[in-house]
Amino acid sequence: MMELTNYGITLRRLTEDKIEMVRQWRNDPKIQQYMEFRDYITPEMQAAWFKRINNDNNYYFIIVYEGKEVGLINVKDVDYEQKTGEPGIFIYDDDCLDSDVAIRASLCMGDFIWNVLQMEKMYIHIMRDNIRAIKYNSLFGYKLADGQEGVMNQLYVLTREDVKNNKRTKQFKKIFNK
Repeated sequence: MMELTNYGITLRRLTEDKIEMVRQWRNDPKIQQYMEFRDYITPEMQAAWFKRINNDNNYYFIIVYEGKEVGLINVKDVDYEQKTGEPGIFIYDDDCLDSDVAIRASLCMGDFIWNVLQMEKMYIHIMRDNIRAIKYNSLFGYKLADGQEGVMNQLYVLTREDVKNNKRTKQFKKIFNK
């Protein structure tokens, strides 16, 4: 099993035996309300989804903090030629919502994206009314793409250069022992 550990966090590659837990998380209104796909996810839909994403173009990880599974983080649709992909994260555990767990997980995933996968540009989509996610991703340097002002599911972009020049990311890494 693939595992990434750094910044006091462990990211464990999603395996088939964990997809029911993730399905329960995704169907919870506290998560579902921030997703573009908001329909109820059946076990059959979840199994089909896992079959589609369980490959080297999609990396989904369970976030483990202090021995507890607390959320999901990923980079999907990795294009090795264009050196692009689309990351995402959600924290399910209420005890971790207003903590530094998401930052730790994002730093760990960022090291994987930029240093292991050698990506050059990341794209994310955020629902326009998800102010918390917009603020969070701007900490890491994501910027709203041109022409997205009126769009509901807005596109944001982050380049390798943005990451290199981001003072906050450097500060976070120092704080969490990197």
